[in-house]
Amino acid sequence: MNSMLSGELLPIGGRTLAVDADGLVRLDGRRVAAGDGVARALAATVDATVSPETAAERAITVDQTNVSVIVDERIIVKLVANWGAAERSARLLERLDLAGVGGVERLRGTVRWRHPVHGTGVLAVVTDYLPGAEDGWTWAVDDAVAVTIGQRDDPEWPTTLGRRVAEIHEALAAEASPAPDGAPDARVRRAAATLAGAVDETGGAAGDRLRNRLPSLEAAVASLAASAPGLVFPIHGDLHLGQVLRSPGEHGETDDRYTVIDFDGDPQHDETERGRPDSAARDLAHLLVSVDLVAAVAQKRLGRADPASFAWADRARAALLAGYLDALRRPELFDATLLAGFEAEQLAAELRYAARFLPRWQYAPDAALTHRHPSTNDRQELPWTPPPSDPTSN
Repeated sequence: MNSMLSGELLPIGGRTLAVDADGLVRLDGRRVAAGDGVARALAATVDATVSPETAAERAITVDQTNVSVIVDERIIVKLVANWGAAERSARLLERLDLAGVGGVERLRGTVRWRHPVHGTGVLAVVTDYLPGAEDGWTWAVDDAVAVTIGQRDDPEWPTTLGRRVAEIHEALAAEASPAPDGAPDARVRRAAATLAGAVDETGGAAGDRLRNRLPSLEAAVASLAASAPGLVFPIHGDLHLGQVLRSPGEHGETDDRYTVIDFDGDPQHDETERGRPDSAARDLAHLLVSVDLVAAVAQKRLGRADPASFAWADRARAALLAGYLDALRRPELFDATLLAGFEAEQLAAELRYAARFLPRWQYAPDAALTHRHPSTNDRQELPWTPPPSDPTSN
């Protein structure tokens, strides 16, 4: 069920929502938060079983661009922080729901706001909450640690996840179109700019390792020029294991459930870039890189560099890609020759993100890059080792 609200000032939950001059959605002049009563009031407009006055609200504490609130321990309300920030997510989830795709966050409805200045936009996306769910920065790391120390065999989820992504892509590619003739050169320019930025912004031992691997990274980026334009469509855009929830099976199911979430697109790009159709290979490249990042986090948790973690990552990546290819009924959607360049770009993007916003994360893309690309040894470099682990961060 969808709902529509109207007005320049929006009374909701006893408060007033407004859009400021910068396009920020504000509640009485500040950002919306769990406990304001806004999330439950919005949820009630799409689900009559939710009490707009008394349903409990609980914040989702992970870092997010928008504001996500758990309502009544069964619904998630994602409220936009900026006008227009949920248009993409709502559109793709509606398309996936119409196609009957499983394994993605289940859409209950959207709340749209008809604004006299900004037009009509999505204010909130309402989806099911999965009790007991953990994202891949927890459950996948648990698995990687267990495999590394010999406590378990390789898990089967890489194959399962590969098949799920193929199903998602086929639904989103119902109206796939040929990329412009200039797409290969545009891919090179974007990746090269990201790599140059990473070189400029990454210092210390990580910077030495990065610079020693520039020839390999630059060759991967340059390979994008030889690719065909191919087909493009609205992909997930920010697909990594942190966007995959694992939750207990329900209704007698014995196997865990894996659910892909957050179709907002890559937050490191502006709205125009996020909304642009892209190649299926970009989603796969991001996901494969995240397997390497999980291996790095596992080694941090273990407190040592351990080749067994990356040996597992090699096998998991191969299984994920095999599952994807086995399930993809439209092979023309996927060009494997793009993977090397897109993966190099994503590693560089992770380093830039760490330099700008999360320095403690630098070790993970540093580890993945060191593992995947050979060193020229032009600069003296230290071997990669994980930083000390702590119980409150990846």
